[in-house]
Amino acid sequence: MGLLVLVLAVAGLGLLAEAGAFGGAWLLHGHGLFDDEIHWLTTCQPLMPWEPGVARLIAQRDRDRVERALYSDRLDRAVHMLQEARARLRTTGQPMSQELTALGIETFRRAADRLIKHGRLSEAADWEDSMFVLAVRAPEPHQRYAALAGFMEGLDDRVRDGKPCEALARVQWAKRGLGGAVPGMAENVEEDLAHQCAQQRAERAR
Repeated sequence: MGLLVLVLAVAGLGLLAEAGAFGGAWLLHGHGLFDDEIHWLTTCQPLMPWEPGVARLIAQRDRDRVERALYSDRLDRAVHMLQEARARLRTTGQPMSQELTALGIETFRRAADRLIKHGRLSEAADWEDSMFVLAVRAPEPHQRYAALAGFMEGLDDRVRDGKPCEALARVQWAKRGLGGAVPGMAENVEEDLAHQCAQQRAERAR
């Protein structure tokens, strides 16, 4: 009887904890306090290791925050929210969802496009490199393709900015990070960049 009472007490406390966590989140969400809602959930999560729904809800709310910032054209905030979401996933050992990866690709693409419009090509290429890092190993083929396309655009932006040697260095950087060839990149790309880099150095040495 004593054991049964203990089990029932523990179960009751668990139910109360879940009700408090989800109820508090619901109230904060209803009042538009989205950052506070995520903070509340992350505080409650260690108290309920048996409840996977908390992690799923946090991940959903993180995606919602990135999406709201992105589509209100707050790219700076979207990038910050994306970084927070990725860091939280790494802490819990969860993989990035397809939806969050898609939001990240769109965020980095828009950031690059904005800088290109202002002629800041090398800075735009940095964002395209970030897109590559984000999605080059994504499970979805179309996201890996977007990563490669962004990386190739970044190389082109650096060349157009008069920096073929930096573009060549980025290819070598990518190969080191991947431990081999860049998937889907034509073999002659690195060779062409090496030729342009050598030509530029020769011209500057004259």
